[in-house]
Amino acid sequence: MIFTSYEFVLVFLPIVVLVVYGASALGQRVLAKLLLFAASLAFYAWWNPQYVVLLLALTCFNYLVGSWLIHTRADEAVARKRFAVAVFGVAANVGVLVYYKYANFFVQVASDVTGIDFAIGQILLPLGMSFIIFQKIAFLVDAYGGQVQRLSLLDYALFVSFFPQLIAGPIVHHREIIPQLQSDTSLRYLRRVVPIAITFFVIGAFKKAIIADQLAPRAAGVFSTEMGSHLDAFSAWIGTLTFTLQVYFDFSGYSDMAIGLGLLFGIRLPFNFNSPLKAANMLDLWSRWHMSLTRFLTAYIYSPLALRATRRWMGAGKKVATRGVMSGGAFVRLLMTPTLITMAIAGLWHGAGWQFVAFGVLHGVYLVINHAWRNFRHGGKPPPPTPGRLAISRTITFVAFVISIPFFRADSLTTAWHVLTSMAGAHGLGLHAAVGDGKFLSLLGLVLVASQILPNTQEILHDRLEAATAPLEKHAGAGKTLGGGAVGPAWSWPHLVWKPSVVWALAVGAVAWYVVLNMAAPSEFLYFQF
Repeated sequence: MIFTSYEFVLVFLPIVVLVVYGASALGQRVLAKLLLFAASLAFYAWWNPQYVVLLLALTCFNYLVGSWLIHTRADEAVARKRFAVAVFGVAANVGVLVYYKYANFFVQVASDVTGIDFAIGQILLPLGMSFIIFQKIAFLVDAYGGQVQRLSLLDYALFVSFFPQLIAGPIVHHREIIPQLQSDTSLRYLRRVVPIAITFFVIGAFKKAIIADQLAPRAAGVFSTEMGSHLDAFSAWIGTLTFTLQVYFDFSGYSDMAIGLGLLFGIRLPFNFNSPLKAANMLDLWSRWHMSLTRFLTAYIYSPLALRATRRWMGAGKKVATRGVMSGGAFVRLLMTPTLITMAIAGLWHGAGWQFVAFGVLHGVYLVINHAWRNFRHGGKPPPPTPGRLAISRTITFVAFVISIPFFRADSLTTAWHVLTSMAGAHGLGLHAAVGDGKFLSLLGLVLVASQILPNTQEILHDRLEAATAPLEKHAGAGKTLGGGAVGPAWSWPHLVWKPSVVWALAVGAVAWYVVLNMAAPSEFLYFQF
């Protein structure tokens, strides 16, 4: 069941909303939470019921470990024991992820290296396993660090299974959701919030069903093993660009719908997507694309690596920077190495295959180049923006991102390399193909321009969203984390700023009707595979 299916829109969601609102209106908040928890399990069970047992087992295990860490004083007598328990909890979660997502990959690597056939059979990956595990790891680390004060089993279970973010994120922290679940503003009808929630959902559904799903067939053929080895440059570039826009609108659509669904239940989820194709550099892009993953990787992988390296560096009596500029050695040890390790892990998080590792490492190289340009060319600071410089940097960033996409989409490193060499013109330019492809190219150009100039959903709804959800944010305790920080109103498009009016109601209703008529054969969200 996906968000743009008839089963979800016409059956599952209306029933869940009615029963949860009903229980909350009768003052039965515990019942409302139980009903929403049961609905989230049913949502997950739609694909494969057997994995609900795994989800419940992980929930119980992490709650028990986390509760012990929360209620154990961090004094010297138990410090080592707390650390051991925390490491055990994190390792157990990583072990589950490695087994389900990477066991077949590692066995294949071992077979290739040794020449011995280590056959273990195909292990099916539960949906959203990476998101589920990362969320639980973050909770255990925060519990160990004393950042979790109190937590009931029901609140924790609902926090980790809440269906709008269960399969494809965002990767939420307990401090963003638990306080909202414990407040009296959640799980009930909020007149100011529901219209905004519906608008978020409808815009996201349009991105997914009308844009991303329409681009999918054209992109699929380019990355097949048979096609990738003999594409001309034009076809390779158009196919890669098509998939870039497909995954962009697919993930953006899911993120919008997740926020809308969360708001329907009085829960404000953090933004996870902020027009990354408008980014002026790679640092900017990764602060906009999958924002919650970037936040997780920064907090739990990059920062500890960089901090450890910095302490060793300073312990040896060396300076980190002089007048804000790192030396070459400091740059390599303290910035480049942690960045490359973190991005290699980010690539592997996206999938079990060498092509995903290459995707992560390539983006690590991009980020290192970005940092080096700032450090050695501009004294450690971003260069002053000018219209011309901004246009050039956005173009370079966009092209670099498109070049990385074959590693993200192809089924193997070999296929990705074939597509890249085709993009470089190894099999001819193929410009004659553009003559008979005018209609699709016009559509592709329109979608590309829209991604570059139109405001995103949170910009369209910014003012009303901030005002309507102030009570939710008060209980969340996460400040600007929920608002996305850099997101602002769409001043350049004043007529696209949402307001509760008849015109907007008719417009959203018309888009919703059009989406419903065109989602007869919905495809899964691309990030479901992660």
